[in-house]
Amino acid sequence: MNKGLCFILFCMMASCQSQKRVVKPDNKVEQSNDNLRTDLLGSWKLIERKYADGVEKKIYPLHQCEKEYTLVFEKVSGNTLLTKNYATGKNCQIKSSSGPLSVSISESSFSYLDVDLKRTERYKISSPKKLSIFYNEILYGKARQIEDLYERLEKR
Repeated sequence: MNKGLCFILFCMMASCQSQKRVVKPDNKVEQSNDNLRTDLLGSWKLIERKYADGVEKKIYPLHQCEKEYTLVFEKVSGNTLLTKNYATGKNCQIKSSSGPLSVSISESSFSYLDVDLKRTERYKISSPKKLSIFYNEILYGKARQIEDLYERLEKR
């Protein structure tokens, strides 16, 4: 009984320990978030899909319609919106869109509500024209990390 009480008291003391917080000035946080939002703004076209097979990265062949997938990040009335555009069907003639989704962006991920599911996508901008989005999916019977590589479309 004493051991049980000692354990409970120890756990309570450990959970009550003070925690240090590093607080950055608000203007620096807002500035970095604004930079992240402007880095993603624009249209991005899917150009390549890779997957991890052990330590080796392999290219997964895109079918013709996947080559027409685009992501569009835009700023409207102070909010950042994401629109996903797809193509399907014979000769990819059926076009569909997610419609504008409100998105929140952090340093390495962005989140949005898709139908009624909250989605969080991890991303990395490797150059002003290259964006990688990482997610896990079952491929060839195994759970694998997938990397979709997007290229920024030039404004016309």
